[in-house]
Amino acid sequence: MKQALVTIVGPDRPGIVHLISRVLASQGCHILSVSQTTLLGQFAGVFSTKVPENLTLEALGGEFAGSLEGQNLSHWIAPPADDLGPSARESEPYVLTIVGPDRLEVIPEVTRTVASFEANIDNLRAITIDGARNSGEEPPLALVLEITVPVEVQQNVFRQALSLTAEELGIEISLQHRNIFEAIHRV
Repeated sequence: MKQALVTIVGPDRPGIVHLISRVLASQGCHILSVSQTTLLGQFAGVFSTKVPENLTLEALGGEFAGSLEGQNLSHWIAPPADDLGPSARESEPYVLTIVGPDRLEVIPEVTRTVASFEANIDNLRAITIDGARNSGEEPPLALVLEITVPVEVQQNVFRQALSLTAEELGIEISLQHRNIFEAIHRV
């Protein structure tokens, strides 16, 4: 079997994941992993799948076009990248948490620091707590980034760079190895 990524975007409503999984199953595609979210009432989902050798991605796209007709959902199907780039390097998983005032420069500056060490952002979740907007204060922002850091990166230098960025932005940053983070936050 070959692999493919199926991306679906459109107005959120109940039943979208069922619809997508039903189309994939009807074509003999096995779902390997899913990343989906809703933002501002919009659904966005990426499905990693195994596709039977005898099924072309164009034919799978045709099945989605027919099944999604009238649903106001867009789809995109692509093979996995041939060049895995920096993510294929030996690396360690970390969780980077950030708390502070919601300012325009927080995400660009933190991600600049992360990128400068060739660390890859695998997942980013940003949450602004809107209640403070009414009080005239800057609303608090919470960011959680799952990152992979190349093993050759000197951890003390990386942590110092993150601390300097945090100080410049007036935010708090915490970096934990993902195994430690998960052990501490296990329910």
